[in-house]
Amino acid sequence: MNNYKGAMYQRDVMEEFANQTDVIFYGPGFEGFEPTESIESAIQRMGGADLLIVGHAWLYDLPGAPVDEYPELHLEDCSIPKVVILNKEYTNLEAKLRWIRDKNFMHGFSHHHDVGFYEEKTGVCFTFWPFAFKEGLFGKQGQEPKDIDFAFSGLLKNTANDTGQSDARILVMRRLFHCIGDIPVVPRRRYKSNKIFWNAIARKFWQRRLAVYLSRYRFLSDLEYASLQRRSRVYLNTLSPAGLVSPRFSENMASKALVFCEESDNIKRIFPSNCYITFRSDLGDFEEKFEMAVSDGDERTKIVEYAYDLAMTEHTWKVRVNDMLKIIHSS
Repeated sequence: MNNYKGAMYQRDVMEEFANQTDVIFYGPGFEGFEPTESIESAIQRMGGADLLIVGHAWLYDLPGAPVDEYPELHLEDCSIPKVVILNKEYTNLEAKLRWIRDKNFMHGFSHHHDVGFYEEKTGVCFTFWPFAFKEGLFGKQGQEPKDIDFAFSGLLKNTANDTGQSDARILVMRRLFHCIGDIPVVPRRRYKSNKIFWNAIARKFWQRRLAVYLSRYRFLSDLEYASLQRRSRVYLNTLSPAGLVSPRFSENMASKALVFCEESDNIKRIFPSNCYITFRSDLGDFEEKFEMAVSDGDERTKIVEYAYDLAMTEHTWKVRVNDMLKIIHSS
């Protein structure tokens, strides 16, 4: 896995496949990868296979660029069944869907709910496959104190065009802090008594550099990121581009960090409404909901405990990969 460059959730999925079935990883960075060799020849050379899965990071995301960097593999000629995991549906989508249509896939899986549209465009059956979390990383309770009241770490807002992402993270930051551009300077008076960890990546390059210089942002390793969630009592969640419900929702639940999120029907598609606290997109009820989220009330405790139980039983990558394998075997 050391040579695989991808997001944490992408690596988690690969590791879980290796836990549940016999997998050979093939692609850039892996031993034996030959980009000019046909996939049929490669599979024969490796001793055969029953199924080919095209993973998250295969298709290129940059709009206008060739979607497949290795066309000489000729995946369309592969004689064994093929499935694809569609990733980052908010960028280069039309090219990705054309590629899926032309490569003769048996089935597709997407973390985005709009699978009907993908089926219509490709003629390939698609399954909505929500994000999940790595049980061994986020489900370890009691190792750290809950010494952070409210936390957020990540990209403030995706700057690509037409992603449909809201300004919720920006609005919340400005509600909590006096800011210079995208850089929080000091907490506002109302929130000075709360221990807030805010570690956002600014939208402009010079502001990102300045935030690092002022110690307002630093990169967190996977272990530090997981520890942050386990230490947090409340964690800000907003929708990712294209309305995607990110892995952070279930990671928070498994970490017993209360999910504090903007209202959205997309979240309701995955999680029942009694396992998080929402605020309106215009932040009209933010203060009221914030006080409830950081309180020690019985209602808050019930939400956190229910969310934890739900995450551990229904939203691990172990469950997701098992579900995918069942669908594949029944196809």
